[in-house]
Amino acid sequence: MKNIKKLCLTALFTAIVCLVTRFIQIPIPLGYFNIGNCVIITFCCLIECPYGIIIGSVGAALADLISFPEWTITTLIIKALMTGLFYLIVSVPHKKKYLFNIIAGTVSMLIPVPGYVLAGSIIYGSFATGLTQTPGLILEYVANVVLFAVLLLAVDKSGIRKLLRTE
Repeated sequence: MKNIKKLCLTALFTAIVCLVTRFIQIPIPLGYFNIGNCVIITFCCLIECPYGIIIGSVGAALADLISFPEWTITTLIIKALMTGLFYLIVSVPHKKKYLFNIIAGTVSMLIPVPGYVLAGSIIYGSFATGLTQTPGLILEYVANVVLFAVLLLAVDKSGIRKLLRTE
């Protein structure tokens, strides 16, 4: 029963990540600004690894497949690295769960900035072209970190963790 619950939550969270990433976006050079990362990392706080890695990488990659297909594989890799780093950081023993999750989310959400700059440089054949998206990616990073802190606080206050507990 617990595996079925994990599978259902993974499918639901993956679909939500895809929808949020695809439909809440602002165009920037070479792609779009979105709030998908804060949703991905929030879901990672609710479900254990490797499910969170699947949620983040597949959900975001599906959004790119629909809107910017040339970025699909890149996104799959970058989001897997981002969520993997998040889980690696939170696996360190700690007492202040909310604060530690915020730190882990803040650090892990940095991965897409250089990741997409490098990928854009390769896809479009020019490092200068890849760099054009940097201001948008930095703005996206800041927005996602702030929204993640708010979402995580809402999750912690709502008691949703107990409802979704799959252990």
